[in-house]
Amino acid sequence: MKTPILLKVLQIFATKANPNFKKTASRGDGGFTLLEVLVIALIVGILSSIAAPSWVAFINRQRVRTVNDRVFQSLRLAQSEAKRSKSEVTITFSAPSVDPPTITFNPPLATGGSTQTLNAGGEIKPGTIALVSNATSITFDYQGNVKDQLPLDTSVTPNIRRFVATVSPVNGGGKQCAIVETIIGGMRTAEGNDPANGGCPL
Repeated sequence: MKTPILLKVLQIFATKANPNFKKTASRGDGGFTLLEVLVIALIVGILSSIAAPSWVAFINRQRVRTVNDRVFQSLRLAQSEAKRSKSEVTITFSAPSVDPPTITFNPPLATGGSTQTLNAGGEIKPGTIALVSNATSITFDYQGNVKDQLPLDTSVTPNIRRFVATVSPVNGGGKQCAIVETIIGGMRTAEGNDPANGGCPL
């Protein structure tokens, strides 16, 4: 009958208070004081005010880059469609008052219809991006060359003929542009506000 005695000893030992483990929490340690909450709120507010402007600038840059890439790809698409179909293709840009900006192809593209809205599938909200061009449209002939004379750009000296579509945030900031520079339809993109150093003229 050693087993019941051993169980009895273990029960007695378990019910005794163990002096090695002291009670660590007192009754008043269950929450935060008002001063602690105010200090945390102040720190969060300061960090938010530091981070918010750079976050807004980053979002604006991303929006401008997305729309400018779409403009550049649309120009390339119109040029390649003119070569493929062996016919003229005109790409028309909406007026600056149209929000969100649109691009229209004439004749309509076999792959994507006639009008494209430059809002990244609804991700770019109205009132955030502006599109300005120095001509309402540009036409590529059956060889992919620019059919008519390019508009005169007076923002650089000496003045040169080129088509420029500039994308910028409505609330100000850096801009990007797609440029058609030569009669054979040479295209490039640029960014910044200084046309003398390769930036966007509009």
